[in-house]
Amino acid sequence: MVRKQLMSVVLVAVLAALALWASLASWSMAVFNWGLVSTLLLLVILALLMWSTGRQPANTMVISVTAALAALATLGRILFASLPSVQPVTFMVLLSGYVFGSHTGFIIGMLTGLISNFFLGHGPWTLWQMIAWGICGLLGGFIGRGKSDLAVMPFMIMSILAAYFYGIFMNTWHWLNLVYPLNWATWAATWASSILFDTMHAVGNVIFAIIFARPFFNYLVRYRNRFLPANDPL
Repeated sequence: MVRKQLMSVVLVAVLAALALWASLASWSMAVFNWGLVSTLLLLVILALLMWSTGRQPANTMVISVTAALAALATLGRILFASLPSVQPVTFMVLLSGYVFGSHTGFIIGMLTGLISNFFLGHGPWTLWQMIAWGICGLLGGFIGRGKSDLAVMPFMIMSILAAYFYGIFMNTWHWLNLVYPLNWATWAATWASSILFDTMHAVGNVIFAIIFARPFFNYLVRYRNRFLPANDPL
């Protein structure tokens, strides 16, 4: 199980790195629409991750908690929409993966990006948001594996890193689709222009973790221990 999850994350990282390298190195192919190419690549990655996740059997309790947490994360994003980059989605997805495992965390992150944009606006960025939050759920499962209690400090550090990862991931979408020429200078400028918002995202995650991590963790663990058998795949 761990090997399959690790392979999924490594696959995402390798393919993303190849796409970035191709965008920077293939100057003779500059006429390509790299925004379209990257979107098609992400569709393949999403299909592979969904296929890997879908192969794991799940009972109705897993489906119920997945739907409930995706709805809660969606509601939180909508309620905080007026605050730039401050929203509880990343925190909720990380915590969900921490408690219920990488597969559940990935699905919750993916569903949250999809559903919340029905209220906040769909566009070519939706796919990137789905995968970015899905990866956050995967990472939450990795740091929570084998832990019976919430390690608050590592979780807070991961929340900060996840905020900047999300920012870099979405900046890559912006850079590939809306910026010309594609080179290291324009990519750095794109990221620098959002550093304040990424920092607000990270600070928001820390605040949510300080206030809500412990009580949410206790509720979710209580649900998991009561309704989900120990041998059920999460």
